[in-house]
Amino acid sequence: MRTSARLIVDSDGGIDDATALWWLCRNPDVDLVAVTAVGGSVPVAQAAINLRFILEAAGAGHVPVFPGRDQTAPAPPTRRPVMIHGHDGLADLARTRPVHAPEAGKSALDAFDELCQPGTSVLALGPMTNLAAGITSGALRADGATLTFMGGSARAGGNARPTAEANIAHDPSAADVVIRASWSAPPRMVGLDVTHRATLTKREFDDLATSRTPAAKFLAGRLAYYSRHAGMLCVPGETPCHDLFAAMVCADPTYFEAEVLDLQVDTGGGAAWGTTVVDLRPVARRAHGSASAGDGNATGEGAAVQVGLDADVDRFRATFRSFVTSPLPNTKGTN
Repeated sequence: MRTSARLIVDSDGGIDDATALWWLCRNPDVDLVAVTAVGGSVPVAQAAINLRFILEAAGAGHVPVFPGRDQTAPAPPTRRPVMIHGHDGLADLARTRPVHAPEAGKSALDAFDELCQPGTSVLALGPMTNLAAGITSGALRADGATLTFMGGSARAGGNARPTAEANIAHDPSAADVVIRASWSAPPRMVGLDVTHRATLTKREFDDLATSRTPAAKFLAGRLAYYSRHAGMLCVPGETPCHDLFAAMVCADPTYFEAEVLDLQVDTGGGAAWGTTVVDLRPVARRAHGSASAGDGNATGEGAAVQVGLDADVDRFRATFRSFVTSPLPNTKGTN
C-alpha cells in the first residue's frame, strides 16, 4: 500500500481487530477513511460501539464508524467466541464510553457507496455479510477496489468447524458472493495457513506487558485474555493475532507469500459447510489462468484468489514489538 492509500476496514470488533486497528491508525502510509461494523465475534450493535471505543483510544476519533449487518442467511452452527474475546468482544475489561456514537442514519452500504473511490483498499476482518450486501446492491463497486480478507484455510483445517475458519463459517454465502466479485485484482486471502504461523511468543508478550505506550496500555490486558485460548491450534506457547497480520499484509503484501489459486466456498449445508476449498493440485496450478488448459480436470469452478501459503514470521514479530514499544507512530522503516 502506498503512502496515504485509502482504506476501508470492515470489522466485528474483537481483540485482534482492535490490535489491527491500532496498528493501522499509527501507520502513516494508511489513510483510514471509514470502519464498518459487522456481526461476528459479537452482535453488530456491540461491534459498532467497540470500534468507536478503539478508534478514539487510538487517537483516530475522526474516523467514522458505520453500523452494518448481522448474518441472517443460513450458516453452519457456530458459537460466539466468548472464551477468546469475552462477552463484550474486548475481554470484558472496564472501559469509558465513546465520545461519539456510530454514524446515525447511515449504514455500511452508505460508507461503501460514498467512500469507496477507485483505488480504495478494503480490509475484511470479520464475516463478509456487509461486503456481500454492498456488492449485491451495487453500493460496493468491486471493480475499482482491492480486497484483503482474514479468513479461510487452504490446508490448515478449521477453527470454528473441523474444516471451516470462523469468519467464513459465520456467513458462507456472503463469502461466496464476495470472492466471486470482479475485484480489480484477485483478492488476498490471509487464512489460518499463515495466521497460525505468524504468531506472538513470550518475547512479544513480555514487551507488551512492560511497555507504557498508549497502544500497550490498551492492548496488554486484552491480548493477555485472548492468549488464554486463541492459540489452541498453534505451536504450544504461541498466540495468533489473525487480524493484525491481515492488516500488515494489506499495507504491505511482502509480509506473506501467496499464490493465485482457484477457490470455492462450500455453501452446501453438509459437514464441510463454510470450508474454503482451494485447488492445490499440481495440474490445476499449472493450468490456472490458461485459456487452453484442455483437461477438464485441471480447471476449477471457483474464483482466482491470492492464497497466503507462507508468512514472514520474524518480520511480523519484530513489527509488533516496535509497534507496542515505540511512543511514536510507525514509520516506513518499522513496517
